[in-house]
Amino acid sequence: MTVKKKELFVGLDTIDPKEVEWLWEPFIPFSMITIMEGDPGVGKSFLAMQLAVQVSIGGELPDGQKLGRGRVLYLSAEDDAAYTIRPRIDAMGGDPSRIRVQGDFLSLDEKGLQALMREVKRKPPDLLILDPLFAYIPAGQDIYKPNVIRQLLSFLKDIAEAGETAVVIIRHLTKAKHSKAIYQGGGSMDVIGAARSAFLVCVHPSDSSTKLVVHIKHNIAVRGLTQSYEIIGEEGSRATLNWLGPSDITIDDLISSDGPPRMSALDEATQFLRVFLKNGPEPSTKVEKEAAARDIAPKTLERARRALGVRSKKKAKGWFLSLPDEE
Repeated sequence: MTVKKKELFVGLDTIDPKEVEWLWEPFIPFSMITIMEGDPGVGKSFLAMQLAVQVSIGGELPDGQKLGRGRVLYLSAEDDAAYTIRPRIDAMGGDPSRIRVQGDFLSLDEKGLQALMREVKRKPPDLLILDPLFAYIPAGQDIYKPNVIRQLLSFLKDIAEAGETAVVIIRHLTKAKHSKAIYQGGGSMDVIGAARSAFLVCVHPSDSSTKLVVHIKHNIAVRGLTQSYEIIGEEGSRATLNWLGPSDITIDDLISSDGPPRMSALDEATQFLRVFLKNGPEPSTKVEKEAAARDIAPKTLERARRALGVRSKKKAKGWFLSLPDEE
């Protein structure tokens, strides 16, 4: 990928000091990368769409911060624009004329990153959402190799700066337990290292209907107060998000209580297949790649396939997987 060449060393006196500007203080800064992470199915995409809605209408954030009316670039590899994103944006009261989505899948290889940079420069969005990051990694690239992730995130940082855009990257958690929350996300540690802010979306430890937004990395500000929300009508595409107010739960509380409830490996794989195959057959190689990006082991994926009764059919271009008719 082609990155704008920078001088190797420069005098500090040639650099103008800047104040951090915020989309959502202290969670999401402009011109920088923010990580939103959590288990599959916990409500990350609902939250991302709610943020997109509020930007599109110049709305309000849960702690009373007012937003200027802006533009959003929303890239989702998991939610269909016609069946899911548009209905939810409409249900939440957003302005779809100010939200752009991908017309076709965009891999973040050199060509894709250059196309993304052109789009950002053409009409700089206030918010760019990438959901999830690892679905956009080019085929054959190892998400656990630091050099792969560093190069990609360096370009995304350039994109954030070029458009003065708040870039929010969504990623899933691994199943492994860690003593520090910033080690829970999938892929190389360089992902969280490149972000200036990161927050966890999780289930409230004592109320499964309530979700929490918990600040876990805050390099450029004090730690934000945990916010809580619920999803109303969760089963339908017209579901909406309702903010419930601040919570006194912190990431330290979650870790000390052994963290929020987590799916079993089989449940996670089963849910992944339901979501990924809901719109029809997909190539088995693509399914396996996406499962690997979510840290789902091949044996677990195979168990989930058997449990769901996933069908496998050979076509001209290879093997395809699909859900049984009853799904």
